[in-house]
Amino acid sequence: MNEQLQDGDLAKADIRNHDRLKSMRAPWEATWQEIDERFPNGAGGFKQQTPGQIRGARNYDTTHISANKRFAAAGVAITTPEEKQYIRVKFHDKDLMKSRMVQLWCARASQRMYEIRHAVHTGFNVAANEDWDQLGRYGTSPMFVDGKPGRGMSYQTLHLSEVYIDVGYGGRTDTVHRLYKKSARQLEEEFGLDALTPKMRDALRQPGKENTEFDILHVIEPNRSWDREKLDWRRMPIVSRYLAVDEKIYLRRAGFFTHPIPVSRHATSAGEIYGRSPAIDQMPTIQGVNAMRNTLLRALHKAVDPAIMFSNDAGITKLVTRPGGLNPGLWEDGRPMAGRMPGGENGIPLADNAIEQERAVIRIEFLEEFYKILTDPNSRMTTTEVLEVMAKQGVLVRPFASRYATEKQDPVSQRELDLCIRYGQLDPFPPEVLEAGAWPHMEYENPLASMARAERVTKGMRFVEAITPLAQLDGGAVLDYIDYDTMAPGMAEDIGVPPEWIRDQAAIAQLREQREEEKRAAIEAEMLKAASGATLDFAKAGQISEAA
Repeated sequence: MNEQLQDGDLAKADIRNHDRLKSMRAPWEATWQEIDERFPNGAGGFKQQTPGQIRGARNYDTTHISANKRFAAAGVAITTPEEKQYIRVKFHDKDLMKSRMVQLWCARASQRMYEIRHAVHTGFNVAANEDWDQLGRYGTSPMFVDGKPGRGMSYQTLHLSEVYIDVGYGGRTDTVHRLYKKSARQLEEEFGLDALTPKMRDALRQPGKENTEFDILHVIEPNRSWDREKLDWRRMPIVSRYLAVDEKIYLRRAGFFTHPIPVSRHATSAGEIYGRSPAIDQMPTIQGVNAMRNTLLRALHKAVDPAIMFSNDAGITKLVTRPGGLNPGLWEDGRPMAGRMPGGENGIPLADNAIEQERAVIRIEFLEEFYKILTDPNSRMTTTEVLEVMAKQGVLVRPFASRYATEKQDPVSQRELDLCIRYGQLDPFPPEVLEAGAWPHMEYENPLASMARAERVTKGMRFVEAITPLAQLDGGAVLDYIDYDTMAPGMAEDIGVPPEWIRDQAAIAQLREQREEEKRAAIEAEMLKAASGATLDFAKAGQISEAA
C-alpha cells in the first residue's frame, strides 16, 4: 500500500458523492429491471437471476428483441462501418488545410487511425455493437477507451449497472463512478502487489482465497486542482482514483488528458441525466403485445385441441375449458346441453391484425424502416435521387445521431488522437502545423455524415440541372453564375472523395495552361492551313490568267 496516495477525508468524500449518485440513479432502476426481463440478451445487470436461469420467460412475442438487434446494426452501419474507411483527420483552420503537405499528412493519419481502431485485438467492433445495443435498451451507454504503448488501443462497453454519472454546467457527462468487483488475483494483475490493501494481500497468501472478490470504486471527474506545472496527477485536467471501498484505501491515483469513459444517451428530457431509449418509450406497447400474444396462443391452442363434450357426466359437475378438457353436456341425440355465448367467432384474425399494428409501432421506434433502407437500396435511382432519399431519411435519425456524435464519437476520437500522438503512432506534424500550433480533429465520412451533407449537394446539382436548358437560349452565358472551381472541390469534400484523388491547384493550372497551348497550336495550324490554301488558290488563278 502506497501511503503517499492515501487521504482519508478524500476517501470519505468520494463515498459520500457516490451515495449521492446512487440516489440519483435509483428511480431508473425499476425501469431497467423491467428492460432486463423483456430483453434477455441484456439481463443479469439490474435483474438479479440465478445462474443458468432462463431469461425472458415472460415474453410471448420477440418483436422488440429483433428490432433492437437491427437498431444496433443500423447504428453501427451509419456511424462506424467497418467495411469502409470513414475516418477523416482534419484541422479546423481552412487556410492550413489548403497546404498540400497538410492534406497528405491528414490522409495518411486518417488511414492510420482507421487501422489502429479496427485492429482485431482492440475489440472495437464488438464494443460498438454492444454500445448501440445498450442505447436501444437503457438509453445510456458508457464505453471505456484506453491505450498503452506496445499494446495499442482497447475498447470495452461497460454495463450500465456498474456505472453512475453526473453532468457538468453544459449538460454533458463529465463525472463517472464505476463500481465493480474484482478478485484479489485480478487486482494484483491490474495494480501490482505493492498497491494492494492488507485484506487483499491476506487473500493472496491463503491458498484458495485468491479469488475472493473486493468492491472497487473508480472515480473519474474534472480536476479542480489542475496545475500544468506539476509532475503528478495534478497536471492532468481529469483525475482518476481507484478506491477499495471496504477499507477506504486508494490503489491508484492518476489522471487523463482526455476522458476515458465517454457516456452517450439516446434521448433526454429537460433536467434528466440518464437517457431514454426506444425500449423505455415503447415498454407499454411491448407489454401489450406480449399480453395479446399470450391470449392468442391460448386461443390457438383451444382451436387446435378443443375441449370434448360427452353424454355421461360420470360425476363431473363443472366445465373444463382448457385444450383437451373433458365436459359432460350432450343430449341423447348429440345436441350440446350448453352452447358458446355469441361473439368471438372472428377473434383470431382480429387479434392477429391488432398485434401486427402494435408490432409496427415498436419497429418504427427502433428505426426499422431506416434499417431497411440501409440493407435494401434501390439501385435503379439516379445519383440525385439517392442523395435526396438520404437527406429525407436523415431526418429520422438526426436527433439521436447528433447527440451520439457529440457525446460519444467526438470524445472517443479525441481520446484516440491524444493517445496515438503521445505514443508516436502518427507521422510528425508538418512544419506548417507546428508553426500554427494547431491540433487535429476527426470527422466521420460515414452514411450519417453523407445524409447530413446530401441536401447541400442535391441543391447544387438541382441548380445546375435547372439552368442548363437556359444556357441553350443565351449561348451559355447563364452558366457564368456557377463557380465551378469552388463547386467541384466542395462537392468532392461533401461526398467524401479522398483528397489524394483530387489534383492540387498547381497541377490544375498546369493542365489548363497545356490545354490553352494546344488550342493556340490548333488555331495557328488552322490559320496556316488556311493561308496555304489561299496562296495555292492565288497561284492557280495566276496560271489560269496566263493561259488565257
